Amino acid sequence: MNTRRKNLITSYLMIGILLFSGFSQLYLLVKHPGTNFIQTPPEEIQRMLSEAEISESQARLMEHTWEFGSRDAYLYAKMTNQWIEHGVYGFDSLNTGEIESNAFVTPGFPILLAGIFSAANLFNADQMLFVKLFNMLLNLGTIFLLYLLSARLFKNKWMGITASLLYASYFSPLHFFRTALTEVPGIFTYLLAFYLFLLAYETNKKKFHFLFAAVFCFGLLIRPILAPVVLLLYLAVIIKHRKFYKEWVTIGLIWALGSILVIGPWVVRNYLLYREFVLFSTHSANSWYAGSNPYNLFDFSDYWRERESLGMETKDFAFMKIREGFQNEFNLWFSWFTVGKTYELFKIPDAIYFYRHWTLPYFKLQHEILVIIGFLTAFLVRKKEVLAVALILLTYLIFSNLFLTIPRYGYYIIPLFCILNGYAWVTVIEKIIFFARMILTQIKTAI
Repeated sequence: MNTRRKNLITSYLMIGILLFSGFSQLYLLVKHPGTNFIQTPPEEIQRMLSEAEISESQARLMEHTWEFGSRDAYLYAKMTNQWIEHGVYGFDSLNTGEIESNAFVTPGFPILLAGIFSAANLFNADQMLFVKLFNMLLNLGTIFLLYLLSARLFKNKWMGITASLLYASYFSPLHFFRTALTEVPGIFTYLLAFYLFLLAYETNKKKFHFLFAAVFCFGLLIRPILAPVVLLLYLAVIIKHRKFYKEWVTIGLIWALGSILVIGPWVVRNYLLYREFVLFSTHSANSWYAGSNPYNLFDFSDYWRERESLGMETKDFAFMKIREGFQNEFNLWFSWFTVGKTYELFKIPDAIYFYRHWTLPYFKLQHEILVIIGFLTAFLVRKKEVLAVALILLTYLIFSNLFLTIPRYGYYIIPLFCILNGYAWVTVIEKIIFFARMILTQIKTAI
């Protein structure tokens, strides 16, 4: 197949994949299935409250969460409107109704929401409709970025087509674009940053290095979990320019400038308000605490009472439990922080539990194949491009497994599994075609 024809076919396929994703999202935008989007009748909430099945705080949440997709989504929206109306940046994690400044969440996503909400207010439109339309565009951008990334990384457009098709047909993005959560913008941003890094690495143009640093740091202000990956990327730069130290030092300074411009104002704001250094956020203690119960063997209410009786902060108590666990039951806790938490990340495609449909078993099967083939490719293939993706994936797993692990956090890294699967499937198919042609040639020669 000549290059011109190949480019034409892959272009048409990419357009088809984007159209498929766009129509799928439009269908779900109109139909809007999912139990989390169903409003609980006010009288039912009142009954549950009167019979002490829920607290007043939970009742207030139930009145609104269906509009935004989840508890966190509602609290993000509530915080953003508070920021717009009162000028106070503060996440009310307990939904107390108090307007108080804090650094409980990073500002990347609230900044995006503030822009979207302001645009919706300008047109007197529904804020969540604008969020959904914005997320739809980002989902399409993510699919296209997966194509660009894979095609450029492996120098194979078919691998890009496969990766983008796998993500376009994956379940979770079809759910999350209808929520006010960090997943959709976070995934788009880190993939854009990785693509800019590839451009910078290959061309060595300083503008791409600066753009990478700025976009990557903004992505960290949406979800900070990928922060350690920057060390791997800089190591790649040092190795490439190991004989020219001025080059990699200059690149390091450009990255530092980008990070200071993006993250610096947030750090300065936190120091001026609270007189302490807060690089990302102050809520990590809850994640340590939630992740310190191996295989959920213990009742969290017992944990809570023990912590209160000891008068310890949440983070200090979590560290104590982890330390004692490794000292007294090493095998249990080691398996939990490695295999156990990894399984919790990827045991199901996230949000599928909100739905009832005959297609769900196929989505689950696709997820299982995607994860298994992705891990096998990451650990068995020694090609340097695959190793690069595998190292990013491993870094994510190591740092994710320190905290709370749920399928929602596993979904965040699924695009890397799509890239690894794109490489694996196309490589296998190309080898099959090669051997089939070789056998046919030998048969024709023998005849």
